[in-house]
Amino acid sequence: MITNGRSRTEEPTVATSFSELTHDVIELAELQAQLFSLDVKETTKTTRTSLLLAVVAGCVLLGTIPVALIALAELLIEQLDWSQAAAYGVATLVGLLISVGIGAVAWSRFRTGIVTMHRSREELSRNVAWIKSSLRNRVQTNPSGPD
Repeated sequence: MITNGRSRTEEPTVATSFSELTHDVIELAELQAQLFSLDVKETTKTTRTSLLLAVVAGCVLLGTIPVALIALAELLIEQLDWSQAAAYGVATLVGLLISVGIGAVAWSRFRTGIVTMHRSREELSRNVAWIKSSLRNRVQTNPSGPD
């Protein structure tokens, strides 16, 4: 009899069946670990851009946006005769909107990159279902218990 590429000459026992199942589970675990490793590498590649965008967004926000917002506030004061408080308040809201927009783009790209881990989750679910099915089938085919 041949099972999973291994030939068997004697009648299966509980110990033999359990040994074969253990071997299969170990092989599945190794393959699952390899798939997870590949998914982590792929996720790192796809999220690298979003992390870089987030860093750039932070640098721009911390470096040039305050200067531009001060200039906007001063423009509102000079051209529209607004009070300093109102002009600086509007400039602050404009700055917040810009940073939320950049952050939303970074978050969107980050979430897109995380989706690649879906492949590992699906394969793990299938492997667990196979193990359960295999255990159930082996129990049903050998209900007499240990030999």
